[in-house]
Amino acid sequence: MKDKPGKLWNRTFLLCMLISGLNAFPGGMLSPALPIYLEHLGRGTEIAGTIVAIATFLSMFTRMIAGGWADKISRKTILLIAFLFETAAFFLFCVANSFPLLLASRCLFGVGTGIVVTVLCTIAFDTLPPELLGTGVGIFALAASAAYWVAPTIGTALAVQGRFLLLFLISAAVLILSIALLLTIPVELTAKAKLWQEARKNGSAERSRFRLSDYLCRQALPSAFLLMMNGIIYAALVNFLSHCGVSRGIAQVALFFTIESILLVVLQPICGRLADRMHLGWIIIPGYLLMGIACVLVAFAQNMVPILIASVFYAAGYSATMATTQLWAIRSVELSQRSLANSTYYVGGDVGLALGAYAAGALAAVSGYTAMYLVIAGVCFFSLIWFAGFILIRGKKSKGLSPRDLTDPE
Repeated sequence: MKDKPGKLWNRTFLLCMLISGLNAFPGGMLSPALPIYLEHLGRGTEIAGTIVAIATFLSMFTRMIAGGWADKISRKTILLIAFLFETAAFFLFCVANSFPLLLASRCLFGVGTGIVVTVLCTIAFDTLPPELLGTGVGIFALAASAAYWVAPTIGTALAVQGRFLLLFLISAAVLILSIALLLTIPVELTAKAKLWQEARKNGSAERSRFRLSDYLCRQALPSAFLLMMNGIIYAALVNFLSHCGVSRGIAQVALFFTIESILLVVLQPICGRLADRMHLGWIIIPGYLLMGIACVLVAFAQNMVPILIASVFYAAGYSATMATTQLWAIRSVELSQRSLANSTYYVGGDVGLALGAYAAGALAAVSGYTAMYLVIAGVCFFSLIWFAGFILIRGKKSKGLSPRDLTDPE
């Protein structure tokens, strides 16, 4: 069954959204449960940081490789392999009681989820008409967001009760369901993949050799840079907010996350729809301005009022920049290069999250939270200035910023 062209709510898009939500669920349960599980095994929770750091690096590395290969061979085949990696990871968790096995389990999951996130959204976006691409990008993100609201609560509850085996088996079952749903989705080879496979059959394919262009998409680098900035901002603002609130005696800081989550559901589709109608600069520049203001408010907050106002500003800015930067990445390339563009884009986010967590933690320890959040506000304003300068210098030479810059549907 093929989807009709020009339709947003098509069968493949909806199934990909459902699979995206299901795929996010095991990770959402595992993140808060892993430190508790390590403590249950009699190991220090600091090991969790080491395991996650190594797994994140491997995820970033394999994401780069998968992005290029997904544009050459069957995207569906790559996704199935990735889901099998994730499923195997949770079955291995069931018996993992040593550091090597725990590391192998987490790395298997990291590698699988990095590939799934990159390739699955490409399949979903390929079904969308160009004039609704921004709307689709904004809506697609909601499935994973919904999973991340629910999954950590369930994962924490099961971990506190010591029901780790049940947690791992539920995760594996969810991933098996994802595989079953994926098998029902028809995924055609791209024109590039058809040419490459035909060349392999007749023996005219080039011998494999390392080319950076096979792993990094040059056109997507500017949007990946902005996502890296978003990762730094997110890691600093969100990860350290609870501890900052405790240190200042501010109760109910968790309301920041509640308000932010509700607003993201409302604002991301709206920002995506606006991106289909206007130049992305009109959305991205105010977005970074709003996030910068949010960071300044948190920097000087001594009670809940500025924290709550900051949650509104941050949600609006985050929605504006996230919905548009990924749209910029996939608009800037042809259809056959979208997996590579998405992988390059997400690698920027991986780097930003790692840099943000490390740098913000070190800065807060030395200078305190006020100085740290002011520096992160500076990152927001730097991103704004950089992007504005990019538009002024590159102008019409940069593809993907305007609704008129539609990719070649091949």
